Amino acid sequence: MIFEVHNHASMKDALEKLCGFLAENEIPSERVFDSKLVASELVGNVLRHSGGIAKLCGEITEEFIELVILSSIPYIPPKTSKQAPLYAENGRGLFLVDSVCEERFVTNDGGIKVRIRIRESQ
Repeated sequence: MIFEVHNHASMKDALEKLCGFLAENEIPSERVFDSKLVASELVGNVLRHSGGIAKLCGEITEEFIELVILSSIPYIPPKTSKQAPLYAENGRGLFLVDSVCEERFVTNDGGIKVRIRIRESQ
């Protein structure tokens, strides 16, 4: 599935459709929540920091939900995240993304790819 996101209204619509797709495919509600949080943060960063149009691509593999966020104007977040100070007004989003994703990296075409494990390892 692929969604083009121009603004916050179209981001809300894309997130609702992503969550619906995941629920239809019997993804646990905790992972649906994680996917929404991750997609919201990364797409929101593209809209906020690059001013470009975001493209959200999502798929389900055997073990992972894989999301790729592309930007019409290149936007690459910092490679590593750190926890923001307690009273900071910003800076928590990427740290939260990294805390729920198995991995986050930049693709060859400049996209941001994350992998969220569907089921906890035992």
